[in-house]
Amino acid sequence: MAVALFYASLKNLSPRQALWRGWWFGLGTYAAGVSWVYVSIHVHSHTPAVPAFFMTLFFVAGLAWFFAAMSYSFQKFFSQQKYAFIAFACTWLLFEWSRSWFLTGFPWLYLGDAHINTPLKGFAPVLGVYGIGFMVTLSAALVRDWTWSTQLKKGMALLAAPWVLGACLSLMSWTQSVENGDIQVVAIQGNIPQERKWLAEEIYPTLEKYRSASEKNWQADLILWPETAITVLHHQAKEYLKYLDEEGQKNNSTLITGIPYQQGPDEHYPGAYHNSILALGEGSGLYHKQKLVPFGEYMPLPDSWRPMIEFFNIPMSEFRPGSDQQSLLQVTSETTAYSIAPFICYDVAYPDFVAQLARDSGLMITISNDAWFGSSIGPKQHLGLARMRALENGRYLLRSTNTGITALIDHRGDIVASLPQFEYGVLKAQAQIMSGNTPFNIWGSWPLLIFCFGFLGWLTYLKRQNQPQNNDASEQQV
Repeated sequence: MAVALFYASLKNLSPRQALWRGWWFGLGTYAAGVSWVYVSIHVHSHTPAVPAFFMTLFFVAGLAWFFAAMSYSFQKFFSQQKYAFIAFACTWLLFEWSRSWFLTGFPWLYLGDAHINTPLKGFAPVLGVYGIGFMVTLSAALVRDWTWSTQLKKGMALLAAPWVLGACLSLMSWTQSVENGDIQVVAIQGNIPQERKWLAEEIYPTLEKYRSASEKNWQADLILWPETAITVLHHQAKEYLKYLDEEGQKNNSTLITGIPYQQGPDEHYPGAYHNSILALGEGSGLYHKQKLVPFGEYMPLPDSWRPMIEFFNIPMSEFRPGSDQQSLLQVTSETTAYSIAPFICYDVAYPDFVAQLARDSGLMITISNDAWFGSSIGPKQHLGLARMRALENGRYLLRSTNTGITALIDHRGDIVASLPQFEYGVLKAQAQIMSGNTPFNIWGSWPLLIFCFGFLGWLTYLKRQNQPQNNDASEQQV
């Protein structure tokens, strides 16, 4: 409804007026949807309230310019075209997509994410979250543009078509469970307070908490710990990791944990830090996070500027992104062997990145520490993104977080089991190893992007073709 009203409000506006209308719409959207960044800036980074408020305002106001640019572009080039309602959907999609890579990207609060529980979810394995957003904007614009008084039946059919087709697609199974693919999974939610997580005196109690919880669950095929569950560097925890590795092998179990990693003198970037995932026991592999959080895990500024922004005071904020050529984690047990696509926190927000890495994997995992955002809506939105990635890729996704929301999500994007926030807990559930690929796994967003670029290019060509004719007609009238 909000999109339909926004589209209708652009009527009769000049491109410049549309730009500001879009900016205010974007400001309201992001102020309501992502202002939880204030919690991490003020509460956990100890930035005074007033600077934290203006930093949050600057953040949401900057994001609002995506809506401003989208509105301006649509109004200037396509609003008067015959197929303006399709052009609006294409323009919306392209600016959502641009937000996934511009200045490293902020792929949060996509329109399609809100439809994980509606009939339109059926488009996710085919066209991804952008495709769902395209169908929503197309429906919204159609309400405004269609000549209902003279073509009511055709208009109703067009309006209902995406929703009916989405419901039909929801009944399809794009991937299949493998033979002997049922596995017992455990995800541990340590619930370590963020303000104490990195204190030196908390290192041993934290390690003991996770070790003790795992000791009682070695019968599981897979045990998953949260992001940086181990709060010392990889090379500083060799004996602890050796013990876990031996216990996993002895019990025919795989343990996967988040851990900070520092490259050694013989590696490519000596001394560089990574936010990493390590597989032990029957599992093997090391993954370094690729999609880092700006100002959280790295500073997108010259080193000489860093003293000017010490108010961030965020531990482990000098990470380096991992290579884009990393291998999947591997599990080889007595009953089955499979690959795991690993994602750390922000990684899971990127639809095409996840699809590429998850292709041909049997299971997806994601670990996070959403304690940075307290009891805001941020952790709930993050869980929603994980659900969408599981649906797009047709795979079970196991999610372990420090303070919640820890969950197992099935290949249809539905939550199988979860733990409440801000409680210590151990989630136990049954997952399935999947085979095959969804269309989105294979093609990603490119078919839809090509269509939108092509359609808008075609409309631009038609507009240019008609302009000389209109000018000639005007000269003849004079």
